[in-house]
Amino acid sequence: MKTSVILHGLHNEFSLEQMKACIELAEKYGGLFRHVVTGLQITGIEKEDKEQLISELPEGVTTVIHRGVNSLIACVGKGHCKNGQMETQELADYVERKHYGRKTSHKCKIGISGCGRNCPDAMVKDIAFIGTSHGFMLAVGGTTGIKPEAGKILARNLSVEQAKKAVDILVDWYAENGEPRERMGKLLVRLGNPLEGLKL
Repeated sequence: MKTSVILHGLHNEFSLEQMKACIELAEKYGGLFRHVVTGLQITGIEKEDKEQLISELPEGVTTVIHRGVNSLIACVGKGHCKNGQMETQELADYVERKHYGRKTSHKCKIGISGCGRNCPDAMVKDIAFIGTSHGFMLAVGGTTGIKPEAGKILARNLSVEQAKKAVDILVDWYAENGEPRERMGKLLVRLGNPLEGLKL
C-alpha cells in the first residue's frame, strides 16, 4: 500500500542541502514530490518504508503535525521582493520557534505576506498577517475546504513587535478555549475578538 509524508522546514523554507537530502530519500524509496498547503510532500512510497524514511530526514526537516499549529508559510518580504511592504522573516522566525507544533483543538495555519499580493494565501489561514506601507494587517479565521472564507480583519498598522504580541495572544486563546475540532474562525464567532480593548 502506498502512502506519503509531508515535510516541514523552518517557515516552509528548505536549504539546498536539505532539499538534496530529501531528493535522495525520495529516490531511495521510490517517491515523487508534490507541494501541498502544509508543506512539501513525498508521495507514492510504500507504507512499510514510511517510518524509516522519517528517521533519515535531514536536520531541520520534520514531518507536519495534523492537530495544532501545523503550518507557517511566509513570503520573503521587504528587502527580498520588489513588492514587499513589510519585512517578514523576523516575525516568521519568532512564530515558528515559539508556536510551531503547539497543541490546539484543531489545525491552526498561519500565513505571513509582505504585501497585498498575498503570495502565501494568508487570508485563508487561521491567522494572517498582510504587509502594507503602514504595517501589518491582521486577519483571523480564514479557511479553505467546502466553505472557503477569508479571515476577519481584527487589526491594522501593526509593527513586527505588535504582530508578535498579537500572535501570542491568539494562539494562547485558541489553545485554552477551542472545543474539539473547532477551527479558530468558529471560536471567533462563538467568543468574539480576544484582542478587543487590548493595547498591543
